[in-house]
Amino acid sequence: MNRRETTTGGDGSRPLAAGAGASRRFGFAWIAGWAAAALAAAGLAIGVHHRALEGAFVAEGETVHRLVSQRADQHDALLTSLGAIVRAPGPLRTDLVVLLADSVQRFYPRVRTIAVVDIGAAPHALFSTNPSDAAAPAPAAVATRLAGEPPGRSLVLPGPPASGLYHMVKRAGEEPVALVLTVNAGQLVEAEPGVAAGTISLAAPDGSPILAPPDTRQGLGLNFTRVLGSQSQPLTLSLRRDLRLAEAIPFGTIGGIAAVLGLLAWLGHRVLAERRRAEAARGRARLSADEARLAQATRVNAMGELASGIAHELAQPIAAILSQSQAGARLAKAEPLDRQAVIQALDANARLAKRAGAILDRLRDYVRPGVPDRRPTSLAALIAHVVALSQTELAGRGVHLVVGPVDPQARVLVEPIAIEQALHNLIRNAADAVEALPPDQRRVEISGTLSGATAEIAVGDRGAGLSPELAARLFEPFRSTKPNGMGLGLALSLRLVEANGGRLSGDNRPGGGALFAITLPTVATDEQREAAE
Repeated sequence: MNRRETTTGGDGSRPLAAGAGASRRFGFAWIAGWAAAALAAAGLAIGVHHRALEGAFVAEGETVHRLVSQRADQHDALLTSLGAIVRAPGPLRTDLVVLLADSVQRFYPRVRTIAVVDIGAAPHALFSTNPSDAAAPAPAAVATRLAGEPPGRSLVLPGPPASGLYHMVKRAGEEPVALVLTVNAGQLVEAEPGVAAGTISLAAPDGSPILAPPDTRQGLGLNFTRVLGSQSQPLTLSLRRDLRLAEAIPFGTIGGIAAVLGLLAWLGHRVLAERRRAEAARGRARLSADEARLAQATRVNAMGELASGIAHELAQPIAAILSQSQAGARLAKAEPLDRQAVIQALDANARLAKRAGAILDRLRDYVRPGVPDRRPTSLAALIAHVVALSQTELAGRGVHLVVGPVDPQARVLVEPIAIEQALHNLIRNAADAVEALPPDQRRVEISGTLSGATAEIAVGDRGAGLSPELAARLFEPFRSTKPNGMGLGLALSLRLVEANGGRLSGDNRPGGGALFAITLPTVATDEQREAAE
């Protein structure tokens, strides 16, 4: 009887056993969830820790790279000074070379040897601070390396294997004479703060090792590799730091995270459902508020863009109206009264006011694009009108506007006021680029050429040119390098030119400066149509 009751569970033992099993399953699930979370957190902690170590090591490497690059650049200055002595008329002044070499090796002990080599038909050494230096390059090897190279260009020759040396060679002028610096690479990179000895290596441009410490890698480590910032010595600088297991894995942090996760998991399952409901309600409220703020911000930004565009584009005609009004007032007060001059000033004000109104129309079209009123226009007259409007402002800033060749027969199919507005923006940007130059270099050049079915207006300067970052995002609105710039000039100019069927491009000029070009469709003349027929 007792055995049957135990089997059937009539006393309630089976439901209790089932509850205990469910509890055990819940406990196993909780432990499994905690273990998974702890492992994930451990992985995250290791990743964050490694990124922190890597970031600090990269910062250290960049410091070393900057200092070593600066030291390498000093070698160019040494070769330049030595070249000035060697290129002096007359026989080689070895006394001056000795004096310079003593000074150089006293201040820069990493320069092991300074030599002057004849690289003519029979290469031989003319001078050396260490004639018995077995590591010095052979004169014939220097002559072979510099064969065909232009004067003034410095090259790198690796030293003997495992010597830790390299040579800088440079042709001194048009004569068959070369300058040689033998540099101790170990001293070039020594005494860098925070870098353990033997962690820095240097390689020549062709990949051959110059400075190669013994390989002590033990598995985990940090690496930094970068080419030196010296154009004449593009050596590859490499740093390595080995990590012990205790450095690579933050065991204390992982243990703390595991304990905290266990406590949070035990507490979290009791309040999770309620928190989810509360969070969902708060999320819906936040989403509604965010949508309202976004709509308001969009309206404010649109108004801000329009206001900025108006201020940017009306500055020039308003300044010109002020200048003409002041001139007219002076003429009206003068005795005798020059009526014709006063009338001319008032006529100019009327034209400028019409131009301001046209600019407002264009700004309205920028927000709400329309179809431009394109008509055949003389390219020469269009450029002449913009030059006349810009001359006074540029002259006041000490900038000379040079008008190059303009094809008198070229006629373009455009809305004149739109293209004049774009062209004036380009001229003003070019003037800003050269304003800091010496007075004789403050030149802005403008020209107009005809090529088949298109005409091109070019505006160039010899300023600092376009940085790679600016060139990549040249025509984006609200991007400006000027302290008080709004970044709308080029964006609006591009839109005006493209609306007239043209193209606007900008790039750096050979020899320095920037060049912008507006390409526009042309209108065939009667002679061209007759020839085509």
